[in-house]
Amino acid sequence: MEVIIKSVVTALPNHVMSCYRLPKATAKKLTSAVAQFWWSPGGSTRGLRWKSWDKVCVDKNEGGLGFNDITDFNTAMLGKQLWRLIEKPDTLLARVFKGRYYRNASPLEPIRSYSPSYGWRSIVSARSLVSKGLIKRVGTGSSISVWKDPWLPTTRLRPANKNQHNLYPDLIVDALIDSTSRTWNSQAIRDLVDPRDAKLIESLPLSRTQRTDSDGWYFTKNGKYTVQSGYQAKRIYPDRARPPMLIGPTVDVLKDFC
Repeated sequence: MEVIIKSVVTALPNHVMSCYRLPKATAKKLTSAVAQFWWSPGGSTRGLRWKSWDKVCVDKNEGGLGFNDITDFNTAMLGKQLWRLIEKPDTLLARVFKGRYYRNASPLEPIRSYSPSYGWRSIVSARSLVSKGLIKRVGTGSSISVWKDPWLPTTRLRPANKNQHNLYPDLIVDALIDSTSRTWNSQAIRDLVDPRDAKLIESLPLSRTQRTDSDGWYFTKNGKYTVQSGYQAKRIYPDRARPPMLIGPTVDVLKDFC
């Protein structure tokens, strides 16, 4: 029964969910149908529901059965489409959306659009999820703001903190890098950055090939967004804030990005 539900019943709407946000009423009906099939496989009675469906959808390691919550899985699949717009901006779809909705910005920026399509509204509904694990990976450092962009892989993705004497509100990461040796400029870091962040910054690996800055997904070791990792992040962390404790790689794993 479990195999049938996971491989057939909940998989049927996957194609639609990968492109569009299912209306709440539709998601509720699908969830109700799956729950009824689980609790009363004969179909003749409603069956006795021993637990709420939210608890059934909890991971098996935590006492649930690991069924996918349709709404959260829908968000994770749409997050994949949004990630493709970020990762591959030169594709036809990305260029069409950029010309129509975010010509001089990023698809993650909440820019108001005139009469947006339902497809676009569906994709950007995953912004909060993608933002949870988005980290700026330092290459040249020329496009990363020291104080605004999430580039420090701490227990909470965040920008660096200023020290009390800092007078450079628009500081870019490349100002902290010695361009000749391609190593961190320890003196500049200590002069400008909070001492608690200085050691962390100096421990970050730098590319010696002048690789451009890029975006990474913190919840996978290779920095690539996956639907499964997006779903897990959606289930574990609320939309109200960034995750207080991350489950992704440590600084050592980030060396693979360089």
